[in-house]
Amino acid sequence: MRMRNYIICEILCVLALTGFIWFLCTTRAGGTQKSIDEVSSPVETCFAQDQMIKKTHADAYQAFGIDVSDTEGLSYYANENVMDVSEMLIIKLKDKDDAKAYKEAIETRIEERKNLYKDYAPEQYALLCDSIVNISGNTVFYCTAKNADELYEAYKKAL
Repeated sequence: MRMRNYIICEILCVLALTGFIWFLCTTRAGGTQKSIDEVSSPVETCFAQDQMIKKTHADAYQAFGIDVSDTEGLSYYANENVMDVSEMLIIKLKDKDDAKAYKEAIETRIEERKNLYKDYAPEQYALLCDSIVNISGNTVFYCTAKNADELYEAYKKAL
C-alpha cells in the first residue's frame, strides 16, 4: 500500500513539473509591448560620435527590401560613409511568424556586403562577419558595428 502511494506521488510530481515547464515555455516568447521608439532610443545613446545616423523607412526598404506596412515600426541607422559598414536595424513585427522572412532579408544584405568588401576592406569585412542578428518574439535586431555587443546589450535592456 505504501509503495502504491509513493508511485502515485511520484507521478503527480512529474506531471506538475512537466506542466510548470510547459507553462514557462509558452508564456516566455520574448519580444516587447513597447513602441519601436521606446526600444531604439536607449540604444541610440550608445552610439559613438558620428557612428550612425537615423535613416528613413525608404532607406531601409532600399537596403533590405523590407515592407514597412508589415511591421509595427522600425528604426534604421547607418553610417553616411560608404566605406563604413556600420548599421543597425530594429524591427517590431505585427506577427512574430514573419520574423524568419526579415532575418533572411538581413542575412542576404550581410552576404552581399561581404562580397563587396571582402577584397579591399578587410576591417569592414571582419565587422560584417561579426554581425549580430537576433529574433526575440516580435522584434528583430541587426547590428554591424565596432561596438555591436554594447548596442545589443542596450537593446536587450530596452526590451
